[in-house]
Amino acid sequence: MKSLFAKLLLIALFFASCHHPLVLQQKTHQLYTINNTGKLDSNLVKMLAPYKVGVDTQMNVVIGHTDIPLTKAQPESTLGNFMADAQLIAAQKLDRKVVASFVNYGGIRINYIAPGVLTRGKMFELMPFDNTVTILEVSGELLKRLCNHIAKGKGWPVAGITFKIKDKEAQDILLNGRPINDNVIYKITLSDYLARGGDNCDFFELLKKRYTSIFLRDALIEYVQQLELQHLPLHPNLEKRIEYVE
Repeated sequence: MKSLFAKLLLIALFFASCHHPLVLQQKTHQLYTINNTGKLDSNLVKMLAPYKVGVDTQMNVVIGHTDIPLTKAQPESTLGNFMADAQLIAAQKLDRKVVASFVNYGGIRINYIAPGVLTRGKMFELMPFDNTVTILEVSGELLKRLCNHIAKGKGWPVAGITFKIKDKEAQDILLNGRPINDNVIYKITLSDYLARGGDNCDFFELLKKRYTSIFLRDALIEYVQQLELQHLPLHPNLEKRIEYVE
């Protein structure tokens, strides 16, 4: 019996060794649009119903209000200024030496928020990613490089820094109203995504960083809540932080 088993095993191994591995010959892509025109799956809706109630309860909480339309635009926008300011304040609570804030333009996931109440869910829509507030130490020279990178991208939300864009380059860069010293080390704040080299910011990869556990989304929520406690609306102004020049 053992001899028969051994023979069968050898035969199986032989055929296995003769098997050619499968190789992908070609691939195709097809996009499927998901919208409200599709037929509802009643079983799935029923299964998710208890979870939906819990999520809606959390997301529909009113955290504040805005008295102006909030929009996304370049080189500067009200939504962008709000996000950059909120991130700067969150970082400065951890380190008072943080002088400027940067938010990548693509990170703003809503184009428009109408005047009125602001909910927790709206902040999740604005920043759905779990990006965290990060503090970087950069030289003045590298900070100028970042501004040029932003200029090529037509402008990002910033706080604490101003400059003009001409021919896709940053000019007249001022950090809190003062020129940047190439040899000075400054502390700035941005998302962990950018700190790790995202959005073509690979020049950040080797820098000294302080990753925090603060979600940028939570920084936005707290910013709005603090205004509401003071009976103030969210009202970010356009301040020519970044502007195009001829």
